[in-house]
This record gives sequence, C-alpha cells and structure tokens, in this order.
Amino acid sequence: MYELGGASAKQALNNTDVHLKSFPHPPYVADDFTTLQYILPIMVMISFIVTAPVICRDVVLEKENKLKVSNA
Repeated sequence: MYELGGASAKQALNNTDVHLKSFPHPPYVADDFTTLQYILPIMVMISFIVTAPVICRDVVLEKENKLKVSNA
C-alpha cells in the first residue's frame, strides 16, 4: 500500500497510467445499411418514373374514348 505523502506517493504517481475516453461507449462503427442510403432514392425515383407514364397513358385513353362525361 502507498502512503499519502513522501517519496513512495510520488513513486506511485509515476507508475500509474491514465487513459481518458471522450465518451463512455465504444467508438462509432459504420452500420450495415449504408447501401440503403444509395438504393432508397433510386427506388423512389424509379417508382415515380414508372407510375407517371402509366397515369398519363390512362388519362389519354380516357379522353380518346370519352369515358369521362362532364356536366358542363
């Protein structure tokens, strides 16, 4: 055991190592969903690219066949 004062206390302080961490948890590790951040915007864009022409085609066919009757 070390004393609180004197030469043995200085020797005890010289033998100690202090390790500090900025946070009490392990370092950040990249998640497994990094591909999702690239694939998700592409999938949203493709879904709009596919649905927009289909809706336009249906509207044009409806107008050509005069299926929608208006009151005006």
